[in-house]
Amino acid sequence: MMQPKKLIIPSDRIERLEYIRRMFPNAVGSFLTDNWRGGRHEAIKRLNSFDIASYKRNHNFINGAVSKLSPYLRYGCITLKEAADIMQDRFGKESESFVMQLAWRDYWRRVWYQQGDVIYNNIEEPKVPLGENPLPDYIRQGITGLPCMDGVIRDLMQEGYVHNHARMWFAAYVVHWLKVDWREAADWFENYLLDGDKASNHLSWQWVASTFSSRPYYFNKASLARHTGEKYCASCKVDCPFDQTYEALNEKLFKQAANDISKTPAKKPALQQTLSIHQAVAVYAHDEMLSAAHPILRKSALNFFVFDSKVHAKWPLKRIQFVADCLNELPGMEVWVGDTATILNERGVGQLITQDTANLQIKASLSPFKVEWQPEFQFTKTKISEKRLKRFSRYWEKVGQEMFNGKIAGDNK
Repeated sequence: MMQPKKLIIPSDRIERLEYIRRMFPNAVGSFLTDNWRGGRHEAIKRLNSFDIASYKRNHNFINGAVSKLSPYLRYGCITLKEAADIMQDRFGKESESFVMQLAWRDYWRRVWYQQGDVIYNNIEEPKVPLGENPLPDYIRQGITGLPCMDGVIRDLMQEGYVHNHARMWFAAYVVHWLKVDWREAADWFENYLLDGDKASNHLSWQWVASTFSSRPYYFNKASLARHTGEKYCASCKVDCPFDQTYEALNEKLFKQAANDISKTPAKKPALQQTLSIHQAVAVYAHDEMLSAAHPILRKSALNFFVFDSKVHAKWPLKRIQFVADCLNELPGMEVWVGDTATILNERGVGQLITQDTANLQIKASLSPFKVEWQPEFQFTKTKISEKRLKRFSRYWEKVGQEMFNGKIAGDNK
């Protein structure tokens, strides 16, 4: 186990990014690009400059007007509720399509709370044949020979950000064309994302695979070409595996006998049962609550953030750098690298106040302490039943009505 190390985050951003690179020499991936700057200030700036008209017109296109708010939502720089309120205050009913995308994140998170680590395995039986192939090296290296798929991998590796439509194409290609075990692929993909969120990522892969949806997601060349403006297809010379009708692809991809991917019981993080003997109360800031406006972080107590290998070991360099930007906006925060229990015990801490989370890895790291888990900010006041959480459409039927005064898209009543 590595010795705990206290970090002194430089206020100058160029120094900060380089400092993080030195402190985390084993972190994979490239530097955080200039397109991304972590923190609440940047999140609010992006929201206030957002063009809803352009978003409604072309957000499904690869170069369309998307908010790129996902990393800021992931780390709690701004809450889903805040983002929805700002959009509704600015644009009213016109914001519905955007708010619905925020609702997907709330939906995935509710499912994570309900299912726990089951999200890393099949929640339901697949509706089509799936494979169990390992993820090929040519995927990891970004040399599939298909310009569109190589482009997705390049964006993933260089930016850590991939357009949502492209994420679905790539997942469908890997799961349905290559018959790769979605679980291995989802783990690999999430490891390189700047906005890596286990619920949104793994449940989206399940949605594509049909292990948490009523049917599989797949696409053809015509759809990809249209939504990319022929970016890849115009100059592509390969024999395109996607250049067929949906009917033909359905027959090709799913005609063989089903090969069930078993519901392997998820391994739960080991909980340390011995409670700390110390009495000091501290605030623990985990990686879902990094906002200077967070009320828990304003309490008159020591504030800690720990880069713990049990939680953050697989994080790419750019994600750690982004979080360092967020931490730079939190005055008085002690930032450490090491084992959480060791560090807090050495600082005489026995009791913690923090925001609740569905992440059992975080809960395991705090298990030696008496923890006051305060509820996170709710996206909606609507009570969602377990039955409604089985499908987003059922969830949105209730949530959309609350948010848009009983009249939502597709509601013809």
